[in-house]
Amino acid sequence: MEILVPGLWPRPGDGPDEATPALLAKMLGRGAVLPSAAVGWEDVAAARMGFKPSPSGRRRWLAVPVSLTAGMTDVVAQAVDDLGPEDTAALRESIGPELEAAGASLRETSPGLFELVLDADGDWGMPPPSAALGRPLSSPRLESPIAQRLQVLGNAVQMAWFNHPVNEERAGRGRAPVQGLWFWSPGIPDGTPEVRRIAGGGATAAWLAQAAGVAWSADPLDRQAELAVLDAFLRAEDPGRRDQLLTSLSGDLLAPCLARLREGGTEELRVHDPGTALLRLRRSDWSRFWRRQKTLAATAPGP
Repeated sequence: MEILVPGLWPRPGDGPDEATPALLAKMLGRGAVLPSAAVGWEDVAAARMGFKPSPSGRRRWLAVPVSLTAGMTDVVAQAVDDLGPEDTAALRESIGPELEAAGASLRETSPGLFELVLDADGDWGMPPPSAALGRPLSSPRLESPIAQRLQVLGNAVQMAWFNHPVNEERAGRGRAPVQGLWFWSPGIPDGTPEVRRIAGGGATAAWLAQAAGVAWSADPLDRQAELAVLDAFLRAEDPGRRDQLLTSLSGDLLAPCLARLREGGTEELRVHDPGTALLRLRRSDWSRFWRRQKTLAATAPGP
């Protein structure tokens, strides 16, 4: 059982998380906390569902509508998640010529979220939405044919949408404009999935699960899932909200999973903050009563 919780560990420089629930503190003390080399939770979920990189051929990209804020040497992209069906259709229709020129197709997979499909060689290599959106990003190095083609397409989309009536109407209502698309590809589902069911993760997880032939549940607390995604910590800037999420994580998700572990229903329980740390707890670890409890901030990755 693996639980992906991006944003669980406090950021570098933050003080100890005094609100760490007792159950989670025990798990941190008795298990092994290891560094995580993952980029975002989407990459981890894709790997668990059997996706692998592909050097060429037909591939699918998640295409997220974004608003862009340019800096001196970088840009910040923010997801636009309040598009209505008429706006989505109008924006899609307006870039028909650009898609045809790129040899690509674009369809809406869920409200306000697109899938791009095209044949291309090389690696795109850009991070998934959870690791990219809302953070300063430098321009990518265009070293492969697919990177060059997507860059050209992305620039064409920005130009087509710059003065689009949808954005003029949104500006009149004080809403962020839709200025482009953020592309991310998990590769192709070419391996045997390690999990049969994933829970949570919203439309992105549902998109991955459908392509991999894996069952998906919208409820991250679904106890039948072997992989769960609780991404609410990424949006929990208020300390009070974070405390609530920690309480829910511990009582509603970790407690039942720990019970399964102790009863032998699963071999190992993992709590994974991709790119930061991975807590690995085996059944035998729970009997280490002499291990002291640890808070999230006080737990440095290491055995």
